Amino acid sequence: RMNRGEAIAATGTAGDRNIWIVKPTNNNRGNGIRVFSGFAGVDGFVQKKPAGSQWIVQKYIERPLLYKKRKFDIRCLVMVDPLMQIYVYRNAYLRTSTMEYSLDNVQDLFIHLTNYAVQKKNKKLFERKLEEDEMDEDDEAMEEGNNLNLDQLSAFLREEHPGHGDAESIMTRIREIVVLVFMSVWKKLNPLREKNTFEVFGWDFLIDEEFRVWLIEVNTNPYIGCSSEILRGIFTGMLEGACRTCIDPYFPPPEGRDLSEIEDVPGADCWDRVYPPPDGKPA
Repeated sequence: RMNRGEAIAATGTAGDRNIWIVKPTNNNRGNGIRVFSGFAGVDGFVQKKPAGSQWIVQKYIERPLLYKKRKFDIRCLVMVDPLMQIYVYRNAYLRTSTMEYSLDNVQDLFIHLTNYAVQKKNKKLFERKLEEDEMDEDDEAMEEGNNLNLDQLSAFLREEHPGHGDAESIMTRIREIVVLVFMSVWKKLNPLREKNTFEVFGWDFLIDEEFRVWLIEVNTNPYIGCSSEILRGIFTGMLEGACRTCIDPYFPPPEGRDLSEIEDVPGADCWDRVYPPPDGKPA
């Protein structure tokens, strides 16, 4: 007879080695996350925690699609405006790990977590800044800030996995998932019915080796530090667009001035409304 962990693992949807990941509900940047080989380890870990503490227990996706033998996920920014309309920011980005993927050591967070706050601590790689003429044949420069953009993802898929779509096909599925998740918790959103509020969330997705898109988690207060030029461009446009969508309508410009006078910021127009759909069709 299988326990509940073994029964879920036996479905085969995320691997067959019964690996689990446990996360605290009130933390970020990878703090407090543990990976276990077997559900018994999860039970033992959680039961030692204080009564009332809350943890998320997830089946670990053991066979992710890899980028240059390393794990990655996709961070997508999602916004709810004061009218409870839902937007997805068009320019999502990838977060890569610094170590080759392996299930032989589930305790090595440099392999299994893609958070920059975790990866930047891998001094062995981050402090080893090789000049091009110092590189061996097998050396490869790490991505700045461990980030890639969607154009780079599309290029990777074309070169390494032709016939399996591109970044836009992945984003289409992501937008569908975003709408479905919000519909499932719609009555819990803004329970106090506060007016003139909005929020930007960080949604993390993973692609498995069969090119299925999985929602990993939804984060409040997402990281907006500019650890790379990719993020600097994304966050600048994202924040400008969020302000134009959620704040400017409530604070019109002074008399004799016009919003068209505001300096154009690349990416400010990249918030796509997914609910209600602009054309009346599903996202």
